[in-house]
Amino acid sequence: MLLTQKFHSLREIDVEFIPAIEALMSQHWVDFSAWKEAEAKSPADETFCYWLFFGPTQNSPVGIAQVCFKKIDTEACLPWWKKITGFFDKSLSHWKLARWQLANGADGPAVFDPRFARSGREKLHDLIKEIEQREDIMAMTVLSMEGTPVHKPQWKEIHHQAQIQWSVLRPWVREHRAYQDYLSALPAEEAKKIQQSWKKLHRESGVTLGDFPTRESRRELLEQCPDLDEGLIAGFAGGLLTFQKDGKLLGFVHYRQGHKDALFVEPMPLEPQGQELVSDHLYVQYALLKSHESEVKNVIVVRQGSLFRLQDDTEAQFFRAQGFTIGLISEHDWSRSPFIQ
Repeated sequence: MLLTQKFHSLREIDVEFIPAIEALMSQHWVDFSAWKEAEAKSPADETFCYWLFFGPTQNSPVGIAQVCFKKIDTEACLPWWKKITGFFDKSLSHWKLARWQLANGADGPAVFDPRFARSGREKLHDLIKEIEQREDIMAMTVLSMEGTPVHKPQWKEIHHQAQIQWSVLRPWVREHRAYQDYLSALPAEEAKKIQQSWKKLHRESGVTLGDFPTRESRRELLEQCPDLDEGLIAGFAGGLLTFQKDGKLLGFVHYRQGHKDALFVEPMPLEPQGQELVSDHLYVQYALLKSHESEVKNVIVVRQGSLFRLQDDTEAQFFRAQGFTIGLISEHDWSRSPFIQ
């Protein structure tokens, strides 16, 4: 049986636990400070609870779970007659939604060291049951990965329930020592397309590549691209992999080194649509090329700094062709009030 320790903010967590948490969350955040920053930017009507899980002989956490409490706007969801009759019912102002979602949701409500996954899920089930019994929790959302069990609230009445599914881009796992070996392992048609794109980029388009690993090194980029607005690149911590031509920045890949040999990358094309010299897949390929030149084991592609949620089948096919895998996330919603939909 695992033991738990509860925290109401990431700021409360003991410093000695942070290295283990960063290891557990290595495919979600660059580091613990990035996660704290995301919590600080959350809406004012949201509060959090976190649980760290410990084995009977472990002094560092082997799992972590998160629930977000969001105040329900009863003014928006209650009918007029209920607002009148409930004027003196102060409990209405305390209605909350409990959303069980760890970080960006890619692992559902919790993540565990694989050795403790089974006992962790059992303990998590008890925690969810404990929260659902609170009188102020009138609605609940639980995220789950494909193939994992889902906890359904045991309320006397469930007036509304729904489920939606969406796909996420899983971290790319490096399996070869060299970039050329990776290309050789792809379907022949895809490998040929990528190789031809690289050749066209260098031989026909005259586009050059750049790597600016630090903020300080970007002074050189600004010298190479004198018309570049410095503000365009100022807000990106970490490094930039660039595509340049004739003193102009055509686009870049923002990258940051994470924990456990993970590289977080985000493609940032800047060319007008329909006039691109740099094809979309080369932004991904440049990041994978970078990973093969270092000790990186996982490449995590993000969108606007967060989990890459796929918008359609075209995006899924685009990434699958380059060796990525797609995960399916289910979002389950329940409410015990007929007014909460």
